[in-house]
Amino acid sequence: MCVLVAAGVAGSLVHVETLDDVEEDVFYFDPAPVDQDVVEGGEARLRCDVSSRRMIVFYWTLNDKQVANTTRRYQDDSDLLVVRADRRLDAGSFRCVATNVTTGIALRSAEARLNIFCQSTESTLFFHAVFFSTLPACIH
Repeated sequence: MCVLVAAGVAGSLVHVETLDDVEEDVFYFDPAPVDQDVVEGGEARLRCDVSSRRMIVFYWTLNDKQVANTTRRYQDDSDLLVVRADRRLDAGSFRCVATNVTTGIALRSAEARLNIFCQSTESTLFFHAVFFSTLPACIH
């Protein structure tokens, strides 16, 4: 254990911190969220965790706005569970944000997207994508 000491005016002690404490405050995503394919109306889980959970709180954003918990989409521990994927409501980039409440250090994950497909045959999707450069609208 190594001790860091910062001295103030006239040599008075201001702050004492061990390197062990500093190292425990450092964290990284493990696992980080990744893109997922899901059929519209299906379930998807965006996974997120960090190397050290000591004093860490999590929340999720979609297109840089905090995700509110609903019965359709909610945070489950540190993961985000989407119970019924919706092409309109779930379009964009999800990010996991992990914050150390002691230091205030926050990490924002790389973007993860839900690629939401209709329940169609593979050939129909291929035909539509080739000729129209988009996916067809889902029929409900």
